[in-house]
Amino acid sequence: MANFAITQHIPVANHVYKYLVKRCGSDTITANRNTFIGCLITTLHSRNNDLRKKQSVKKYTKTFNIVVPYHLYGKNGVYITEVNAQLFNTMIDRMFREEIYAHIMICNITNQTMFLKSLKSFLEIYEISEEDIKLETLYRDFKRKKEELENKLTA
Repeated sequence: MANFAITQHIPVANHVYKYLVKRCGSDTITANRNTFIGCLITTLHSRNNDLRKKQSVKKYTKTFNIVVPYHLYGKNGVYITEVNAQLFNTMIDRMFREEIYAHIMICNITNQTMFLKSLKSFLEIYEISEEDIKLETLYRDFKRKKEELENKLTA
């Protein structure tokens, strides 16, 4: 049997796009349950409806491509709602932030100067610029979550 698949293009924020390209090796991933990102996509394809209040849809300029193999779209279809596409961006953004903050905590950085060096080097690896996401935004978010992260690492 031929290897049929459909490619979906999901809009994402610039920093999320760059993060995904570095994590996945390209701007395309095949949906499967072998990786976190693939598992997230297969879950978004399920027929479960999100009962949360719908939020306004954000417009993004980048798209990340998802190849959906026949065995998945034959079973669940290929439709991803705007809400689920937005949820994909939100979940990857959260994963990005968790990873960067864990990196900073593991490096045992205690003062702002060292934090900024570590943060900048992390963003450099993923080729994420100030235009993609503001350094100050990440710093403020990190400060809000720092104590919780410290507690988890020392538990």
